[in-house]
Amino acid sequence: MASSFLIMVLMMGAVAFFIVIERKGLGMLQRRQGPNKVGFKGLVQPLADGVKLFKKEYEYPYGMNMYSYGFGPLVVFSCAFSLYLIFPVSFPTVQYELGMWFFLSVSCFSVYGVIFTGWMSNSRYAFLGAMRAVAQSISYEVYMSTCLFGVLLLVGSYDLKVIQMNHYLSVCVGWVSLCLWLISVLAETNRAPFDFVEGESELVAGYMTEVGGVGFALLALGEYSNMMFMATLTSILFLSPLLGSGPFGVLFFSFWVVLFSYGFVWVRATVPRYRYDLLMDLCWKVLLPLSLGVLVLLLGLAS
Repeated sequence: MASSFLIMVLMMGAVAFFIVIERKGLGMLQRRQGPNKVGFKGLVQPLADGVKLFKKEYEYPYGMNMYSYGFGPLVVFSCAFSLYLIFPVSFPTVQYELGMWFFLSVSCFSVYGVIFTGWMSNSRYAFLGAMRAVAQSISYEVYMSTCLFGVLLLVGSYDLKVIQMNHYLSVCVGWVSLCLWLISVLAETNRAPFDFVEGESELVAGYMTEVGGVGFALLALGEYSNMMFMATLTSILFLSPLLGSGPFGVLFFSFWVVLFSYGFVWVRATVPRYRYDLLMDLCWKVLLPLSLGVLVLLLGLAS
């Protein structure tokens, strides 16, 4: 457990820097100045943001229990960083043979944190954002699971370490599955063009409208941690043949994780938000049949 705990601590620091990178990246992509940076090249900016948020007074709606109100952000944060327990390391202290089942279970459970946050906020904007999260999560989890099972079917294991070492079978998945998976990742992490859970132009800030201070910090860390984990998981599932082993393999792996992470920023800056009814039609009428077709082809390939 020591190695997993160290990974979670390191990723928490990486997520803090990733939030600053997104803010400056959006400024560059949209041809605007972007936020000022504290310290040399903004190295102290995550620390300044953290101190500002954690020193802020934690307010909650009148008549609401403080502990119940803070439970939602805590669930989102805990679920996001617990996913790094299954991260493959060279000398694991615990072997997660059913790691991908753990990933699916935690991904399904994390939506309860969003629902609880929106419900306990006693705000119509927050409640609408939470209800959108329910519909979007149920719809796209079915589609994401279908894309994921295609890879697991070929590899024959739920362990990320085995999937990472199984280079040959990962090649067979193909670019079609990768494109379908990337769309599901955007929807599952509630990022543009599927950011209906927040929907700043429609719902002020969605389920986070009434949350500030420590609660907002936990929600932000959870959201961006999910993005970085999805970038890591995508590199392991689909790009294992390109990574290799040794120091160069670690370097290439880091490069792809950073590239996929910055892809979230690029999509947010360039792609407009989808309409909500089109979001559901896209999932059930287009993406899910395509993913099922790819899964049937992979079943034939595996047999």
